[in-house]
Amino acid sequence: MAKRNTRTRSNTVRKTGPKKGSRGKIKATQKVVDGIQFKSMLEVFTYRKLLEYELRFEYEQKKFVVMQGFDYPECSWETLPSGDYKDKGNGKVRDITYTPDFVGYDADGRIKWVIECKGFANERFPNTWKLFKQTLIREGTVIPLYLPKNQKQVLESIEKILAL
Repeated sequence: MAKRNTRTRSNTVRKTGPKKGSRGKIKATQKVVDGIQFKSMLEVFTYRKLLEYELRFEYEQKKFVVMQGFDYPECSWETLPSGDYKDKGNGKVRDITYTPDFVGYDADGRIKWVIECKGFANERFPNTWKLFKQTLIREGTVIPLYLPKNQKQVLESIEKILAL
């Protein structure tokens, strides 16, 4: 008879890294601070540092339309998340919008900078970020953008903002 494996789970090597939800997506720790629901601890850290340095900003208040919606006049057969195959054509395709985490303002209320905290970006984010940059150029609002992935980069971003 073969010898039974007596190795326990505690002796195995465990993966370290970001937490994943039930669908395999990376799951950030949400937290409420000052009555604001933040989506990650990196956002909380950024919020506290921006307050500490007395910078004028808003959290997730400014929405940008990065692609205008339109009407599609023909059929468009698509698979829905439920698995059903359905005609989604002959109708309105909604705007694609983007809401940055932190938008900084000058004394006159003009947008001065944007910070987007992205510890781990989903597969859709790089395209949205490019569309956002294009939108800023189209609107004539070319401003410094910061995309920190950790606390050290947040502090570096704030140093650069203070130097503006």
